[in-house]
Amino acid sequence: MKILQYEDEDYKILVQENVFIKDKKSGEYYKNSLDSLTNEQLSKFKIYKERVSLKFFYLFFFFTAVMVIGNYIYLIKLQNELSSIIHNLKAWIIIGIYFLVNIVLHEMGHIYSLRFFGKNYDRLGFKLNFYVFPAFYVQLNETYILSRNEKIIVHLFGLFINYLGINILEIVNHFTISSEALTLAFMFFSSTLIWNVIPILNSDGYKVLLAFLNLDEYSSFKTNHWIVLSIQSIGIILALNSAIHWIIFFLN
Repeated sequence: MKILQYEDEDYKILVQENVFIKDKKSGEYYKNSLDSLTNEQLSKFKIYKERVSLKFFYLFFFFTAVMVIGNYIYLIKLQNELSSIIHNLKAWIIIGIYFLVNIVLHEMGHIYSLRFFGKNYDRLGFKLNFYVFPAFYVQLNETYILSRNEKIIVHLFGLFINYLGINILEIVNHFTISSEALTLAFMFFSSTLIWNVIPILNSDGYKVLLAFLNLDEYSSFKTNHWIVLSIQSIGIILALNSAIHWIIFFLN
């Protein structure tokens, strides 16, 4: 079945395997089955035209995967190359700036990819995932009424921008600047990016997985699909483990 859309003064609706609804007045989002629509109602829908082709989507996904894998292989190679530079204040300043710039670029990647598809973000913020792990975030509710491939692109684009930027910078650094501080920043930031790729702890990888499987995360724990419950359970275990280790560290 082709992807369909409908919009009036009250609702925005997208149909792709399920019915995704945005109530414009309340700002609430809903998901119904296809059976909730009659043939008469469906006759009022138009074909939804995706802004990227299927070929582009596959190329984007493949190129992102290649960058992630290449980055990880190079990161392993660098593991034994740490030096005394970690005690250098100037190096830590460079690392701090490196992280700050990449965090901004990451969130801008989500925002501008969403705008490319004609939608707007809700807000920027900071939170503690599972009350333990600090994270900046962009609330992207309007991805709910994008096609599956468009959702995946938006959720991946922050990582895409990061991996593209840090990989190119490290290549330039390796062949020209030869700054150990930049290499160390590359290693530290690459290590944190891995956690955002793995589909746990409300990561971008987690959101991509949900979009791919056409699943949602509900506030009621019991309402969620077993895959979502499993991932949430792993996240809770990791959060408790980290909290216990931090408490032990500070008490000692």
